[in-house]
Amino acid sequence: MTNLTKEEFQLLIIEAVKKVNEDNSKKVGNTTDEFLSQREAAKFLRISLPTIIRWKNNKKIPFYQEGRKVLFNKSELLHVLQKNESLLK
Repeated sequence: MTNLTKEEFQLLIIEAVKKVNEDNSKKVGNTTDEFLSQREAAKFLRISLPTIIRWKNNKKIPFYQEGRKVLFNKSELLHVLQKNESLLK
């Protein structure tokens, strides 16, 4: 075990966190994933709240749920809609 000063130890931690963040950003195409609530996703897509809920229930769009909280990944929504433009017609 080496003897590091408090400042050296802090710098090591900062560099390690930066490295992890860089690695994670490469995995998602150098963009930060943004998550939206149901209401935010409906507003973003310019559709009604009941429509986005129906799409979610029919598994037409990906979503994440923990308890009662439902979130949509903005980039995943865009990807699905690009592949299936008929959803917006």
